[in-house]
Amino acid sequence: MRPMAHRRRPRRRSHPALVALAAGCLTLASLASLPGARLIGVAAAADPVIATAGDIACDPAASNFNGGQGTATSCRQLAVSNLLVGAGLAAVLPLGDNQYYCGGYQAYATAYDPSWGRVKSITHPVVGNHEYLTSGGTGCTTQNDGAAGYFQYFGSAAGQPGAGYYSFDVGAWHLIALNSNCSDAGGCTSSSAQGRWLASDLAAHPNQCLLAYWHIPLFSSGGRAASNSSAFWQLLYAAHADVVLNGHDHIYERFAPQDPFGQADPAGIREFIVGTGGSNHTSIASIAANSVVRDTSSFGALRLTLHPTGYDWAFQPAVGSFTDSGSASCHVSGGASASASPSPSASSSSTPSPSQSSSPSPTPTASPASSVAPNGQTVALAPAADAYVDASRPTQAFGSSAVLRTDGSPILRSYLRFDLSPVSGTVLKATLRVYANSSLPAGYQVSPEADTTWSESTLTYASAPPAGPVAGSSGPVSAGWTSLDVTSLVDGDGSPVGLVLSSTSGTQLSLASRESANPPQLVVTVQ
Repeated sequence: MRPMAHRRRPRRRSHPALVALAAGCLTLASLASLPGARLIGVAAAADPVIATAGDIACDPAASNFNGGQGTATSCRQLAVSNLLVGAGLAAVLPLGDNQYYCGGYQAYATAYDPSWGRVKSITHPVVGNHEYLTSGGTGCTTQNDGAAGYFQYFGSAAGQPGAGYYSFDVGAWHLIALNSNCSDAGGCTSSSAQGRWLASDLAAHPNQCLLAYWHIPLFSSGGRAASNSSAFWQLLYAAHADVVLNGHDHIYERFAPQDPFGQADPAGIREFIVGTGGSNHTSIASIAANSVVRDTSSFGALRLTLHPTGYDWAFQPAVGSFTDSGSASCHVSGGASASASPSPSASSSSTPSPSQSSSPSPTPTASPASSVAPNGQTVALAPAADAYVDASRPTQAFGSSAVLRTDGSPILRSYLRFDLSPVSGTVLKATLRVYANSSLPAGYQVSPEADTTWSESTLTYASAPPAGPVAGSSGPVSAGWTSLDVTSLVDGDGSPVGLVLSSTSGTQLSLASRESANPPQLVVTVQ
């Protein structure tokens, strides 16, 4: 048998423009401007794309499950998953409540697996509250304790059972999966095992674009926001994180960048609520501050293209017509300010953009004492001690009280001491935040106090150090969070700061102490 002759392929001639591009004489932009030119997949070839949504698969025993096909208004997990299969994604992030009603293993195998399970090999999930239930649906027995079905189905991709938090990289980005079921994860405060792990993980990944995701949001217009992730936000904000993803409310919502206290901040974190994975929709309760776009009509997934120094977002509907898209820069290289250029294409089904309104008041938690503020970083500190004193009971100590008080008659003053050892450098801004339990048109005043050696257990009106001159006033106070600029009273040398709150009004004002659910905060930005 004669050997088969090799057929020589004709040599393909390179387009002159591509030769010029390779030689550095032509940019992609100028190449795109050539007649008839189309640049297909240039960004996608270099930058990974991920997709995310939560609140996904119906219980297979639900009346609307319909063999996995669902109905017009519920159980559309298969339709949404069709957006993910074969889409060239680098990762898929389910945002919790991935399987109803309780996330039993049998339910996962019957409903989630034939739909979203088709991209299981690139899935990095977080756990929702429903996964921890032990009754009410398929596989919902005591054997599902500790979200056993969830951890069994996803295996090592879900992190360690009993924890459920982990991190990984996608392209130039660092992604952090957290567990907002705090009692099941050992806590969510900065001092919990999860909080300490998060602080350490953030410190190990400086100058990277940062995205974090978990189930229960801190901010949402859907009525289900909770304060348990406040410490997450504070740690992420201090590390200049860029994006937070949540579910829990079965809506789509995009927020403008904001700080952990719901204040608009161009250098803050942009949050997306993407509870649109297929289960069903819930309604808008009240529009939260900084909410930009909302929708309760479409099922779909949010796609994020992760560039080395920025990202594009695009909500892709599987059922419905709502869309939303835009781009923003990362806070890389020491926390450069974000420059967002959103180009939302919200359909008529979206709710109009809101004016500023009250958002749920988060429960602040102190940043860990070991976190040192680098250039341009903001840290939030809880008091090391606080107490009020009462002129009518001059020898009685109130340091263990859950409230602080001010009054002009009889005189009631409150003392706060903050440990600033985590802070060094030039103080750019310092803000005292105190939660008011009552209202007072006269508000309260703040003064410095030089002697910070007092103890909560022994501080009385008779032994209290004198207050210095008044440095500022809160103005009228309504129940809720109050803020007062105290930059002039805070040095960046790490020494303790003592503040005295007082009032000239004859009406008592009740404030929350560090023993309460809403402890005071000193928010300090240093350079």
